[in-house]
Amino acid sequence: MATPKTKTSKVWDHFILDNVKKVVKCNICKGDLAWHGSTSSMMEHLKRKHVGVLEDDSTRPKRSCASPTAMDQYLQRKRPVPLQQATALTNSILTMLVKDMRPMSMVDGEGFREMIRQFNPEYILPSRTHFTHLMEKKYEAILLKVKETIKEVKSALTLTADVWTSRATEAYLGVSCHFISEDWEMKTLNLATMPLEERHSGVNIMTWLEEVIAKYDILPTKIKAVVHDNGSNIVAAMRMLEEKHGWASVRCSGHTLQLIVNNALKEPSISRAVGAARHLPDQWVLLEELTQGLQPFQCATVYLSGQEYATASCLPQLVKGLQRSTQQTHFETGAGKAFLASAEKGINERWGCLNTISAEKENPIVLSASLDPRFRKLKFMGAEDGTRVQGTIEVLAIKEVRGSEIQGCERVQQQRVSVPGRGDKSALDNLLQSDTDSLSEEEDESHEDQKLQMARSEVQMYFAEPAIHKKDDPLRWWRENKGRFPVLSFLCIPATSTPSERIFSVAGNICSQKRASLSGDHVEMLTFLHFNQNNLA
Repeated sequence: MATPKTKTSKVWDHFILDNVKKVVKCNICKGDLAWHGSTSSMMEHLKRKHVGVLEDDSTRPKRSCASPTAMDQYLQRKRPVPLQQATALTNSILTMLVKDMRPMSMVDGEGFREMIRQFNPEYILPSRTHFTHLMEKKYEAILLKVKETIKEVKSALTLTADVWTSRATEAYLGVSCHFISEDWEMKTLNLATMPLEERHSGVNIMTWLEEVIAKYDILPTKIKAVVHDNGSNIVAAMRMLEEKHGWASVRCSGHTLQLIVNNALKEPSISRAVGAARHLPDQWVLLEELTQGLQPFQCATVYLSGQEYATASCLPQLVKGLQRSTQQTHFETGAGKAFLASAEKGINERWGCLNTISAEKENPIVLSASLDPRFRKLKFMGAEDGTRVQGTIEVLAIKEVRGSEIQGCERVQQQRVSVPGRGDKSALDNLLQSDTDSLSEEEDESHEDQKLQMARSEVQMYFAEPAIHKKDDPLRWWRENKGRFPVLSFLCIPATSTPSERIFSVAGNICSQKRASLSGDHVEMLTFLHFNQNNLA
């Protein structure tokens, strides 16, 4: 075993030459390379197999010759990353920007570029303009996926909507879509973070919501309800949409709870006592009472803000529980008693008609509660109203059966018309017709009657069964029992507009001070991608 007499390259720190076998052995991986009198193969081996081992050129001993050779220039030239690998790296960076809500200008930062060079020196980081173009293309691709997903949804849809203003004082309308998948799982998609340039009147909000559903090719008849806050403009918009399309207007329970608590805390005696509590130790008794009194409201708010489980169906029972809590809790201080009285008054004023049932107008909250197997005994309302609700469910089931029968008859009629020679009967056909030829119509009518009776029996059997445990998942129960009972879609109504308000939490991070000049269209694209790219994976 021998070594060269003179070493002019740092690669000899990692190789041993065997002149007999004409090979060099790598000290790191113990691999052998053929020796042809040049260090180029060893240099290439270290670059490919042991990245980072070679030091920068500035730390290497200078060559004895005055200028680099053509071979040295070739070896020192940067070799581009393969196209497939470069594309994967670029897409990974774009996914990080969208998922972590980072500004596109991040790719222009010197620190970010140095980090990328450290990870892969051969990778050429594209410009911000290139990433913006890729983001726009990805938005179009995900938009098509969202459209296709909504098109395949068989259940009814529910929307949540809210208006928000960014740091740049630009207004946006956030709209989310909620539905139950074929596997009986609650799904949520972001439809819009629409920049608003006109006045936020009720008429304009109604128009904007109609534009959103038209963008996704959603028929108005497919939407069951819209959840919104208590703002007068969006309430006016929903009043018009309810009259025009029959969409149920559902007030955000989270916002309603906030109004009830805030009004209760504005009681003069409470305000004075809270201010004095900072200086008088004996006022801490009141703060302890308020903590106890607010706990049920906090628990209800957190639960109703969920979007992966049924919430609307729980609202009547939760309101009943809040009423019971304010009535059964007893405080010593006058301010604490005033809080309980004000909270109870607010619940009765804002939710006094929550369980109202009428023949003219459906109550989606009560219907969703009745279709939740945890609350199907309807203990939150009187027996007479409960019987009326069961009758409403039976009517809806019958409508569902008749609707499917009409669609089936239309398909059969189209098939008959399309068959050659099956047109209008001639005079000879009428003469030759037997008495039994008309029995098919009677059989069709009898078949429809049987289906209607089955629907009535299913509804009666559903309400006759015992309620499931409160901790059980009603959607899972429906998945396991959908073959026994008619499938109605009111469970997909979320009780709060929290999903749309989560949009603005994300949009607020996107519209940060560093990018307050970001265009409204790009805000919508980034928010849309952030919410939907994982939901459609």
